[in-house]
Order: sequence, then structure tokens, then C-alpha cells
Amino acid sequence: MTAFFTSHASRLLALLLAVAALSACHGSDDDDTRIVEWRYDFVTYMGYSGSTATFEYLGRGDSAAIVLRASGLDKPGHLATGQRVLLYYTVTGTPSPGVRDVQARYYTSGNVASDSLRVNTKPVEQYAMHPIKLRSLWRTGGYINLRGQVEYTGHPRQLYLMADGATLDSDTVDVYLVHDLMQGQDSTRFWRNCYGSFYVGEAWYKPSCRVMRVHVRDVVRPQATCYDFAK
Repeated sequence: MTAFFTSHASRLLALLLAVAALSACHGSDDDDTRIVEWRYDFVTYMGYSGSTATFEYLGRGDSAAIVLRASGLDKPGHLATGQRVLLYYTVTGTPSPGVRDVQARYYTSGNVASDSLRVNTKPVEQYAMHPIKLRSLWRTGGYINLRGQVEYTGHPRQLYLMADGATLDSDTVDVYLVHDLMQGQDSTRFWRNCYGSFYVGEAWYKPSCRVMRVHVRDVVRPQATCYDFAK
């Protein structure tokens, strides 16, 4: 019994010393030691007024839209209303239904492909579908979003979702990720991060649509040629 308490006391003393050491690392009492949750989300730019930028956030699936009122940003002169961007932010104050006041650090749009679903005008197999490294693919409301990597070429490219028009009125709508390098491949390339957020609502919200099947040529999982999003 004595050995148990001695061992237990030794462990407790070691724990207290560790806590004291951690506390000593905090610095002065004036330091802000709060843990802040920073988020990085796809949002839709809605406009700018009174030094506040407004964005709309949609969670996964069919979550209700939330308006984000972002302080700390200059007026985004190069953004168009309705454009999709990645916003780095944290919620401030007390959230109210459907609205969040946020502090935004920055946003990015340069490497975000933002477009609406297109429909093929020639046979699907005639479109360029250069492979990507797909990291994630998910739906938020009427948007299909992706995160991945593409080979850097130094030239413009096209990256968009295209529906097979023959399936638009079917219960399963076939959609393809078109990735056209346009000016060909260079001899020296590397992989760079890319993001895409594509509005597919015109097909997704059709009463006849029960499944949206997204076809992707993926370097990481070549055996997985498509992904189904079901209602």
C-alpha cells in the first residue's frame, strides 16, 4: 500500500511540474491566450458596403445558407458578385440565426475555378480530361466543390464541370470534370494546389434528378472513375 501511494505521489509531482513548466511559457498576463478557431471555407461574394464585405456560406449537403459579415478586408475591387472564393476567417461575437459577424484574414480567388455547369456541344469523349490529383470532392447546396492538385504548365488552362446533355432529364445526371491544358504540356512541370467550386443547381434541382454522377480522371485513385451525389 505504501509503495502504491509513493508511486502515485511521484507521478502527481511530475504532472504538477509539467503544468508549471507549461504555465511559465505563457508569458505576461497581457498576452492573449485564447484559442481561436480559424476556418477556411468556400463562400460566395455578395458585395461590399460600409467597410464590410458580405459572403454567403453553405455547409455540406443541404444546410441553410449563412451570411458572413466580414470586417478587416479592403474592398475587393476585382471580385464580381456571385464569385466563389476561399475565405480564411473566425467568427466573432454571438452568432444570430442565419448571420455571423466574422474577422477575415484574407481570401483567395486566383487558384479557384468558379463556374456554372456547362453542357456538351460535341461528343463527351472529344473533350480534354487531363488527370488531376483529387484530394476531396463534396457538395454544398447547389455547388460541387473540389480540392486537388494540377500540373503546372505556365499556360492558361480550362477547368470546369460539364453535363452530358443526353442525361439532363434522367434520374442520374452524368457530369465530367473537363481539364484542358490548351497549349500542351511542358517538359518540366510540378504539381500545384487548385480548388474548384461549380454551380450545378440547374441540373441538381431538377425533379427528375436523383443522382449526380461526377466523372474525374484521378492520378491518386485511377480505379475510382466517378463519384455519386444522391438526394
